[in-house]
Amino acid sequence: MSASAAELSSPLIEAYRAHPARAPHDELLTTEGVREQGAMLASAIDSLGLAGLLAARAEVGNQAAADGASFGEAADRQPWLIDPLPLPLSAADWSGLAAGLEQRARLLDAVLADLYSTRTLLRRRVLPAAAVLAHRGFARAADGSLGSGRQLLLTGTDLGRGTSGEWVALSDPTQCPAGAGLAMATRRIVTKAIAGLHRGSDLARLRGFFLTTTGALLDAAPSQAETPRVVLLSPGAGSPSAFDQGLLATLLGFPLAEADDLVVSAGRVLLRAGDALEPIDVILRRVGDTVADPLESRGDSEVGVPGLVEAVRRGTVKVANPVGTAVLDNPALIAALPGVCQALLGEDLLLASPLTWWCGEPAQADHVLARLTELVIKPLSPSAGRPIYGWLLDATQRAELAAAIRAEPWAWCGQEAVELSTAPVVTPSGLEPRRLVLRAFGVATTGGYQFLPGGLGRVAPSTTELSVSSANGALAKDVWVPATAQAVASDSARPRLQLARETALPPRVAHTLMNLGRLGERAESTARLVKVADDFTEDFGAHPGSAGAAAVSALLRGVAGITGTERKLNESNLSYLTRVTLDASEPGGVHHSVRRLIVEAQEVRDLLSVDCWSVFNRLEQTLTGGVPQASTLQQLLADVLESLLAFSGIMAQSMVRDSSWAFLDAGGRLERAAHTVKLLRFTLLAQNGDRIEPSAELAAEAVLRAGESIITHRRRAAAGTGPATGTESVRQLLVHDHANPRSVAFQLGELANDLRMAGDDRIAAQVEAIIAEVDANAGAPAHRSAEQLASLATALAALGERIAARHFTRQARRRTAEPAWTVSR
Repeated sequence: MSASAAELSSPLIEAYRAHPARAPHDELLTTEGVREQGAMLASAIDSLGLAGLLAARAEVGNQAAADGASFGEAADRQPWLIDPLPLPLSAADWSGLAAGLEQRARLLDAVLADLYSTRTLLRRRVLPAAAVLAHRGFARAADGSLGSGRQLLLTGTDLGRGTSGEWVALSDPTQCPAGAGLAMATRRIVTKAIAGLHRGSDLARLRGFFLTTTGALLDAAPSQAETPRVVLLSPGAGSPSAFDQGLLATLLGFPLAEADDLVVSAGRVLLRAGDALEPIDVILRRVGDTVADPLESRGDSEVGVPGLVEAVRRGTVKVANPVGTAVLDNPALIAALPGVCQALLGEDLLLASPLTWWCGEPAQADHVLARLTELVIKPLSPSAGRPIYGWLLDATQRAELAAAIRAEPWAWCGQEAVELSTAPVVTPSGLEPRRLVLRAFGVATTGGYQFLPGGLGRVAPSTTELSVSSANGALAKDVWVPATAQAVASDSARPRLQLARETALPPRVAHTLMNLGRLGERAESTARLVKVADDFTEDFGAHPGSAGAAAVSALLRGVAGITGTERKLNESNLSYLTRVTLDASEPGGVHHSVRRLIVEAQEVRDLLSVDCWSVFNRLEQTLTGGVPQASTLQQLLADVLESLLAFSGIMAQSMVRDSSWAFLDAGGRLERAAHTVKLLRFTLLAQNGDRIEPSAELAAEAVLRAGESIITHRRRAAAGTGPATGTESVRQLLVHDHANPRSVAFQLGELANDLRMAGDDRIAAQVEAIIAEVDANAGAPAHRSAEQLASLATALAALGERIAARHFTRQARRRTAEPAWTVSR
């Protein structure tokens, strides 16, 4: 049904209707007018106009950047691209599609169980054996390992709508279905950008799907698991879908784990947590079949867990989805699926696929060869190559393809091209039609399968692009399904299982958290020091020989000594301080520390508040905004400090006080203590290095400013409760004062508490011994300052090494490898 044709009076919609790239089936328009489910969207388009739509597009981009939403390899990671216009589906459309998806999930689950057990489908020739056994996804090592019950816990199906308006299943990327987390991120971002339209729509919520998935994974644990422990096995922060994995782990409430966090011993998968090894009951994996277990497939895999398949075979762990699931993403299976559905379920197939011919059958091969210019030619295994569009080949290329098919006919399939439907996308010139693919996500429950309402929409990056792929810049679409069509549990439908134990902290995560704490403090302390040095340069740079000039020299020595960034020949103070601030290639500089901070944060994305990514985005924007003028360096550093303090506050106010917090805070404490000792050594010690000179009063006050202690010094001096001069106060306040949160003694006290929280009483006692030595030296004469600070620097460095040796021992770093996410029509 269509809304009134009068709604086409909108100039934007009129122009969209006339666009030559619009497909025979368009998601917004029919030949008569706006589709009924698109009426509210059309009204919003009309009221916003092009300027409003472009503002919404910009807001979506800004919000995606602020949330850290991204996709792609670490070296070439791109922002997650989202079109602000949602894709509305009718209740009837989604309900019918969900029914077809539910049957397909049950069918593929039955196929998977059969292929790795009795292989009845092959013996009865319902499926051609060569089409299965020659598929790269058929894992011989998994034969007989799946056990009983539901095998396909999670499903992913890529869907397109053809010219008839009926949905067809294009492929079944079931081994590691990616994108559910991104679907939630897209919903959050789009609803903020077009809040008015969202508030006026009664939509099915997405949260219930993730609660259902959490319960399904807990229920999948082997029977001997009283309190199941589940992890999401990730290839690492360098994975193209790292953001999706981190957000999914957060939504499900399970920790991310990497291969070097896990070990198999006596047939059990164990999580390395300090000195302990804790059993894992369920693994939600995001590493591909061929790299999941180096003992059974690719021996060079650095993202898999050796012995994983054997643990599954023994029934001590459940893997979702099982190793070997990749065999289901098989165009030859698509060709036989109607017959398979009858054989296994006794039902007619509800959700069709494009007509497909497997070239392993001579007659079908002849058919494909005769129609090379019309068909999409697909390798049997998606990992063997991308689809080939026959009509785009020249005569030579067609001859080469035909020869390849004749040489290995079993390795190829031909598929009828689907002219995908189009959906409107906002561009600077108006609305453009783009080809649409929908990815549906399902989860197994006791009553069948339930699905994320609407799934995730993707549209091609241009009007001429034939494939919809994460690799070619496709845009995401938020898919809106009416609440009446919701097919998953509501937020309160499933009671949460109360876990009785704290989540274990693998050495990799503990190390990353400590680095996160150190780098946040390093960036903040360096920014404070540079800010004070810049301020003093502004005030005293033109007065050589003055006490102020001596203070500037002391501060610049401190900057150079702490950051390791030497001044260039004839480089001005301002240019030098600007370089220390903005040059990301300077290892000790502010920008370099911030960059490293963000990299470390990506490793533990599942532990961080989403607000952290807005802070990181703001930091990057500030530090990459170009070289500031002399009058703006102070403001830029103030902005940097504001963001770093925001990050510190978010972490302090949002993290539970457990071992995660302990290592994060320990890193900051150790770094602040080390920075303070370096600050005093490089700035205030006399040239002969034995004491703080009484004549360095202004320099001492500058150091107190950099150490955020100048107000305390002045108040105590005025009240007569502290030294009257900065040179006397600086050592007391910044080293010995247990009440000053900036002092070395305070940092050590908090570090000892952190270590005890992490269960390390031994190193905590060593820290307390250092505190006792610091206290004993509080009344030592000034000429011993250099000796004491040098000893303290050595002790702090040794502490860091002992903590690392005790808690951070890891296996070799793992490479990123996972299935590509590409959909072709």
